[in-house]
Formats: sequence, structure tokens, C-alpha cells
Amino acid sequence: MRASNPPGAPLMPTMPIDRPSANPDAAALERRLRAAPDDVPVTQELAGLLFRTGRAAEAEVHARNAVRLAPESPRSHLLMALVLADTRRPQAAEFHYRRALALAPPDAATVANLAWILTQQGRLDDARQTYRLAAALHPSIALTWHGWAQTEDAARDLPTAQRFVERARRLDPGHRGANTFAAALLARRGDPEQALAVLDTAAARHGADPDALLEKGRVLDRIGRHDEAFAAFAAGKALLRQAGRRYGEEPAVDLIARLAAFFVAPRLRLMPRPPTPTAGVAAGTQPVFIVGAPRSGTTLVEQILSCHPAVAAGDELPSLGAVVQALPQILGSPLAYPEALSELWMGDQRDGLEQLRDAYLRHARKLVPVKPGNTLFTDKMPFNETHLGLIALMFPAAPVVHVLRHPLDVVLSMMGTNLTHGFHCANDPETAARHVLRVFDLVEHYRREMPLRYLPLRYEDLVREPEPAVRRLLGFLGLGFDRRCLRFEENRRYARTPSHAQVAEKLHGRSIGRHRAYMAHLKPAIPILEPVIHGLGYSL
Repeated sequence: MRASNPPGAPLMPTMPIDRPSANPDAAALERRLRAAPDDVPVTQELAGLLFRTGRAAEAEVHARNAVRLAPESPRSHLLMALVLADTRRPQAAEFHYRRALALAPPDAATVANLAWILTQQGRLDDARQTYRLAAALHPSIALTWHGWAQTEDAARDLPTAQRFVERARRLDPGHRGANTFAAALLARRGDPEQALAVLDTAAARHGADPDALLEKGRVLDRIGRHDEAFAAFAAGKALLRQAGRRYGEEPAVDLIARLAAFFVAPRLRLMPRPPTPTAGVAAGTQPVFIVGAPRSGTTLVEQILSCHPAVAAGDELPSLGAVVQALPQILGSPLAYPEALSELWMGDQRDGLEQLRDAYLRHARKLVPVKPGNTLFTDKMPFNETHLGLIALMFPAAPVVHVLRHPLDVVLSMMGTNLTHGFHCANDPETAARHVLRVFDLVEHYRREMPLRYLPLRYEDLVREPEPAVRRLLGFLGLGFDRRCLRFEENRRYARTPSHAQVAEKLHGRSIGRHRAYMAHLKPAIPILEPVIHGLGYSL
């Protein structure tokens, strides 16, 4: 569950290898591997093919085997790095990019990929130096300049970012990501009409693109052309649905129903409780779960908290999802999640919650840049509240901050962003509304059935009266008040989410009540969300 791939996504490695055939398909390569499991070129080719066709999980199996079979092959490490980068494990990806560069003369694509991974870790000065090397090796690769532009954007040097992305556009006029990013920068720098001209010209020359249409909608929204803005949002979302990104309603309904059926008080009384961490993996920095729907304000809350010297920012950590996926195997259960948690009733699985907790922490701590003095780290993966029951079992003392915002504002903002969260619910107002309602009802169920260390925090309160809200938030976490948390826009941390530009601005109320200008377009979602709206104390 995540936002769409950033436009500075990695270049495929350019280092030549011996290819077993000109255009092999995965099935043919798999047959060859069954006949010769140790064939390194075929293993590498299959990993690359699966990665290029969007099958990163399958590609990882073969990329790992390529490293095992040929640990001195730069190609093996490049493939492993690409998979790790795509699945949001930047520190591990950096290791393999550096191994590849140590094993062969540097090529510009690999160096640029390394620079992008450094950007993803917030190491912006290191990333800049690495992009300089990539540009020196090959100054005519558009993606290098596009990625460097995004690094400068993260560093808040918008003029340099604009200059570099324009260079990328000159090198590759049809590069959709560069055109869309150039338009976003123009709009943020106060030139929305020029931004619209860039997007319209690119669409006329190269065809419609979902991300470009969503950016066009955001620019139109900024200048008050609301009907046109929603039309652009709807067109972009239609293209995403045509590409297969439709709401997985059946699995979503099934999972939520099973979670509600399993997490009930009589069952939960049978569960063991993990001891307070004192040693080993569980010792050290502990999680704060910032939960809520996408675009509800979770990035803002994390940016505020990460100004406190005790808090490290984890961004959208995939760690809980990894534990959910591995849970049956960890507990040795033939059942799926959540039913596999019934193994904890067995006498030889009473330490199962400790195993799950430690698996989460091992995964998370590989991704979070913890500094001396940090006692807490944030996990703000949207819709993590779906697994609030598991969170409370693994970490009964962990604080859960549930960020709430007017549901119609949430759905409207989800329509303007390319998201995969919540079973792809965000590509239509009605499906977004249905999923938001289902998750809200599930949270209320958890709150009735089990004890939670839970703080509801309204986005609107945080914007209108920040100091009382921040004091309440820090007090809930057991932290002393720190005025730096009120000046979060001075925080130079790069927020690796679609909201990174907004949290670099001072607080403003422009996003409160945005839905009022779109009521006609949100009409199908209103009756669905009405129970949530009134349940949270909002109004229509």
C-alpha cells in the first residue's frame, strides 16, 4: 500500500550481459532454470524481466539467487539493488549499488540510481555529489537531471530544481514525469498558467497521462477553477482504472469482516501479552503509530513530531504489512491472518507476540534513520488502523495517534493523488468513500473490544489552534513541549510522501472545507460517508 512510484524511479542498469535469447518470456526462462538451476545469465535475465514487468516480489527471488550464485557479478548486485529500491528498502539498495560500482567501471545509470537512493534516505548533500558524478559520466541522460531536480526540490532550492528539470525536458521532450514535475514546480513558484501550458502541450504531443492529469487538476484547484479541476481528477483516475487499478472490494470486505470477527473481547482475553522490552531486538527506539486515511494529515503530524529531539521519522513504513504477510509462517500456522493468531493459545506459542514484535522492529529499524537521543520513531503508513488489533497485541504500550479530517475533504484530496493505499480504493469517489467508512467502523469495533493507547487528533484543530494540539500530542507521547514542533516548516527533513511540498509551508487553513466547492461532484460519496461525518462530529 503506497503512493505511486516517484517520477525519479531508477534507471535500468546499462551494463551489458550475455543474454540467453533476444526476447525471452518468463515461462521460457523458468523452464531453462529448471533444467539448469545454476545458470547465472538466465537467472539474471529472469530477474530483470520480472522487474521490468512490475513483478518485483518474484524478481526478488531470482535477484537474490543471482547474488548467491555470482556474488562478484556487478549485474547481480544491480538487479538486487533495483528490487530493493522498488520495494522501499533504500539502505540495503545502497549497499548493492555500491557493490556493483566497486566491481566494474562506473556507469552513469548506476551512479544516478545510487543518487536517487541517497535522496530517498534524506542524504541530500551526498545525493547532489553523486548526481554530479552521474552527469559527468553521461550528461545526456534525461532521468539523471530529472532525479537531480527532485533532490533540489527536496532541499527546497526550487530555482535549481526548475533549471534541472527543464534540462531533462530538453533532452527528452516526451518524458512524462519531467513534464509533470516541471508543471508542479511552476505552480508552486506562482505561475499556474505556464504550468497548465506545459501540461497541455505535453498531452497534445504525447497523449494523456494519469499523473499529468492529476497535476493539472491540482493546479486548477489552486486557482479556483473547481469544475475543471475535478474533470481532470476524474479523467486521470479513469485512466488508472483502465490500467487495472480498480478497488479490490471483495478482498477488502473479506479481510475487514474477518478482522472484526476475530478481534473480540472473549478471544482476546486468551491472548498472552509480550513483556516490556528490556533487551535484545525489542530494546531501543520504540514505535509511534500515526494512523489515518491517506491525505488526512498524517504527514503533517509526523513532520511536527520529527522536530522533537526524541523522535525519528520513519515515513510510510512497510514493516507492519511485512509482519502481516509473514505472520502464519512466523507462528507456524496453517491458517491465514488474522485466524493464525489463534496459535497464541497454544502452550508452545506463548512467546509468539514477542516474535512478531521483534520481526516488526527488525524490519523497521533497517529503514528508520535513528539518531542519538531518539527514543521513538514514527510509522505513518496510511490505513494502518486496519491492523489496530495486531498493533495493540504486539505493542500494548505503543501510542496510536489517529489523525481525523472531514471525510469529504479526505476523499477529495485522495482524488487528486495517485495512490495505491486501501486496495486501490482511491480511484473513484464512491469506492474511496466505501473504504473510508469500512475502516472507520473497524476502528470503532477495535475501540469497543480491546484496550488501546489511542489519541484521536483532528487535522482542523491542529491547523486552527496548533499550540494546544501539539501540547496535547506531545503529552500523550510522554514528551516535554518543544517550541520547534510549532515551526515544523523549518524542519529540513525530506518527507518521502506526496505531501512533502505542503509540509514545507507554514500552517494555513486553505485545505479546510475544500469539499464545499466540489459538493456536486462528491454527491455519490455523501450518503455513504454521512454516518462517518456525523459520527466524528463534522457536518454537511
